[in-house]
Amino acid sequence: MNKCVADLITPTGGWDMGKLHRLFDRETISAILKDGIPQGSGKDSWLWTLESNGRFSCKSAYLSQALERAPHCDVAPALWNKLWNSNIMERQKVLWWCILSNALPVRAIICKRFPIEDTNCPFCGRGEETVKHLFLTCDVAMHLWRSSPWGIFPVSDNGIRVWDWVKFIWSLNNKGVRVEDVFLYASIVVDNIWRMRNEVVHNNSPPHVLKCIDIICSSFAELHTTLLPCPSPLRRDSWNPPPLEWIKFNCDVRVGLESMCIAAVGRNHLGRVMSIYTSRLDYSDALCGEAAACCLAVSVAMDLQHKYIIVENDSRLVIDALNGKASHWALENYASFCTKSSLSFICCNFSNISRSCNFMAHNVAFWAFNNNMYGSIPINSVPENILCNDREV
Repeated sequence: MNKCVADLITPTGGWDMGKLHRLFDRETISAILKDGIPQGSGKDSWLWTLESNGRFSCKSAYLSQALERAPHCDVAPALWNKLWNSNIMERQKVLWWCILSNALPVRAIICKRFPIEDTNCPFCGRGEETVKHLFLTCDVAMHLWRSSPWGIFPVSDNGIRVWDWVKFIWSLNNKGVRVEDVFLYASIVVDNIWRMRNEVVHNNSPPHVLKCIDIICSSFAELHTTLLPCPSPLRRDSWNPPPLEWIKFNCDVRVGLESMCIAAVGRNHLGRVMSIYTSRLDYSDALCGEAAACCLAVSVAMDLQHKYIIVENDSRLVIDALNGKASHWALENYASFCTKSSLSFICCNFSNISRSCNFMAHNVAFWAFNNNMYGSIPINSVPENILCNDREV
């Protein structure tokens, strides 16, 4: 009989249950007791008890360690898969993994491994620097979360954990919010919290909350265009309103013999017309007119201090030029204006749509040109049949 097995047997010939419970889990003990006392025949072998086939796997070893850090319901494979498949930067995915696995070297975790003098939060100094405190309940973190355009932020007195916050964000689809946008913004927030924390700890740099908010907003605008599609599809058969907090401007031009009229119509998430602007141009180049109409929309949005805008136009060449996907010498000045002006917004998207989705802007441009109506047009002064989006008037 193997010496290791013999050590588990009492002098009376039975199993030493105390040793069994110290060395094995309940299922393994049940299997041992079922097979009875070994008589010394057969060959001993190594078995990996976390796999049914007895063979070691990295997956089972990883899950075993993860289960020690968080309850099984928190690390369900579906949740991890959703994280790894998210449209965020790879660095941000790894950071989320460290946060959600309690693998981030915050002071509360470091002090469990070796003594350190100070375990307080480097931002506020009023609580222990845990993962939950640093990313959810610290005053600095709360300021950054409140800066989001959706107005959502964690409530610190309800025992919320970081996993709970992530799952709440992922549940916002049921409330009509585009989850991909919110999770990208949240990923940028936690990334900047960790960066700013390290600047405070390692470089004695005080936290600059307003500067950090500016960085978060500009990063969101930049990454949104590369990691996520536009809030509206490039082309569709019917016009759709923008997301909550956004304003969508539809633009078009009416070209005459020696002049033309450009128009921009702004609508909110309910599809309600919020503003109508037109302008007369003393030349008659249709392509330049389409680009000038988009610039008019951008200028109006800046004057009205909108922060999230979508500019739609039915000229693909113009939209590609404004998005930097195409170059046309006649459109360079318009593209340059839109590029520089887009920095005034948290997010500014230019989208190409079909003519059938742009009837309202087309009708307004035609009506304003025929009636010499230019500038800011009172909505109640426009004939009701003009403000339709399903037909040309």
